[in-house]
Amino acid sequence: MKVKEELLNKNGLAIMKLAGELGNYRSGDRLPRVTDLAKKIDLSVGTTQYGLNYLKEKHVVSLVPRGHMGTYIDFLNYDTLQEYAGTTTKACVMPLPYSLRYEGLATAFSEYGNAKGKFYVAFMNGSGRRVKALLEKRYDCALLSRMAAEENINQGAAIEIAAAYGPKSFLENHVLVHRTKTASRIRTIGLDKESLDQVLLSGSFLKDHPGIKVINLPYTHIIKRLLAGDVDATLWNVDYIKEHHPSLQFSEISLPIDHDTLTEAVLVVRAGDAATSDYLSRHLPKKKILKCQEAVLTGRRIPEY
Repeated sequence: MKVKEELLNKNGLAIMKLAGELGNYRSGDRLPRVTDLAKKIDLSVGTTQYGLNYLKEKHVVSLVPRGHMGTYIDFLNYDTLQEYAGTTTKACVMPLPYSLRYEGLATAFSEYGNAKGKFYVAFMNGSGRRVKALLEKRYDCALLSRMAAEENINQGAAIEIAAAYGPKSFLENHVLVHRTKTASRIRTIGLDKESLDQVLLSGSFLKDHPGIKVINLPYTHIIKRLLAGDVDATLWNVDYIKEHHPSLQFSEISLPIDHDTLTEAVLVVRAGDAATSDYLSRHLPKKKILKCQEAVLTGRRIPEY
């Protein structure tokens, strides 16, 4: 038995574990039988029933019995549930803030996410890495492009979109950045296989240019290697190029993918994590987030995160 569990009496432990489990349900969901809940949280039926009764008495959860159909959830107070579960702190992982657009999001998340409890922002490049870290429960939510989120879901990742911020909230566009005078002279392209956006975007481009050799590189090394002449080109966020390397040549490329899905920022959570979804929808609303991002983009606000 864990030390933390040894320090809690069984009734207190039941309340804590049940609060954590109920955070995966939404109003209208059918609640499992108490015997099934007891197995899930590894406690006796009697102790589990005590915990459920306690949460009902404290108006944290409201249940509606429907005879042979079972018992359904009428209401859940997610803030109080998370207090009982000891999970009021939230951690979000997003790309490295190398553009003002990302800095605007980091600033907004840091400010509005901390309206209740603590909301920490961490940074990690590669949408694949961020999804993996989310599923490993190192973070509570992750920032992705809508395209990357939908592709991960299509591939079976147990995640769901909890908040969406509209076109051009993630980036302005992806472009082909090249050191050659013309795109037709490109012989090598640097890509990070952990960046789902780059992988998906490069597919159609490479199909049209079969002679180009792919050089797999860590995301943070690609521009350096391009500047050093080790690769001829890459597919990149145009925000970063305009802000940090305006002398680099870039070309817009035609992509068989909806432009809005490429440029929209979304926050994903683990599938079924209703408590975190509720937190994000209430504390990180689209209107406030975009207003803060725009202030950073236009220089009216200094990034803080």
